[in-house]
Amino acid sequence: MVSDTRRAEVSFELSVRDGPILQSAAAEAAVGDDALNVGPLSVSYLDADTLDIGSYRIAIDVWPDRRLVLTQLGRRFETFVAELRRARNRERVAGLLAHGITMPEVFAGAIVSDAGRPGCDVQVYDTHLTIVPSVGDPWQMPFGTLSSIQTQHDPPAIVLSDGPARVSLGQFGRALDSCRAAIVARRDEQLRALAALTGQDGFADGLGRAASRVHGFARLLERFTSRERVRSRDVILSVATGEPRLGFVQLLDPEGERLESGSALPAPWASFLLASCRDLTILEILMGPAAATYIFRGDIDAINRDLQSLHFRRAPLALSAAQAEQTTLNPYRLALRRLEPLLQLRSATIARLNHTEGWEDACRAALA
Repeated sequence: MVSDTRRAEVSFELSVRDGPILQSAAAEAAVGDDALNVGPLSVSYLDADTLDIGSYRIAIDVWPDRRLVLTQLGRRFETFVAELRRARNRERVAGLLAHGITMPEVFAGAIVSDAGRPGCDVQVYDTHLTIVPSVGDPWQMPFGTLSSIQTQHDPPAIVLSDGPARVSLGQFGRALDSCRAAIVARRDEQLRALAALTGQDGFADGLGRAASRVHGFARLLERFTSRERVRSRDVILSVATGEPRLGFVQLLDPEGERLESGSALPAPWASFLLASCRDLTILEILMGPAAATYIFRGDIDAINRDLQSLHFRRAPLALSAAQAEQTTLNPYRLALRRLEPLLQLRSATIARLNHTEGWEDACRAALA
């Protein structure tokens, strides 16, 4: 049942974007969990690429080439818009792979920059934070990529450095300290867990550390490789032309059979190996959910960065060309259109090798 705050009588106009009007009428609009329903029309939030609110008018650019305009909402306008924003944001966070497997702590604030201060929600998950701006797409900042978390006093803001990127979040009011504390607590919890697991500092969620920077690299590699992956690990090490890297990641799509060994690796953590072979980068999950071997064309640092930006979600990477076709029935269609790290990794993928009997020959052939 849809509540009254999610319903309104409207006038709607559907047109080709910058083109002729296709349909217009008076109808009831209802905010559903995954779509906006207006009379005979249903618009998935994954396809509602813009939401322009103003002067008691709602304009939505609908992928691929439509525009829907709602007017005449009357007294229901404010409550209807609030429900529409909430439902659309939830679906687009998931559609852009910026969601987690636990509920987030949410703070209302703004993105502070010289260009202005657009409002946003900051969703703090156990593994990352997601920024949901009032205009534009949501994006995630994995805690494993954060190089610093600082407090700025004028204007009051939390300044997050994410490699070369930097974002300032403010206008939290009295919740600024609580938001910063939530981010720091979850980031530090990850670092403590990895230090306890490996017996040393320096590991971060999703970051592959080079052998020369890891104390007892060979011992850790042996400890966190399942029996089923020893041979593939050794083959990859034998062809590597650069320093191999060991890392750990909290997988956000941990489904599937788990690879185990004598060392306990708590779910949903997985260990992984990254290795370069000339201009190629190889990814192998050593322990955790069973996964294929990926071979990418590209620099190992850039590949690792994009994997972190996806939080190593494997399902959209594994899609075949046919499965990745951008139709209105494809649940990954938004990410496949607009999520740059995913597009870069899919474009860079030259092989995805299942661990069948012919894995070693296929791996060597792909690297040749």
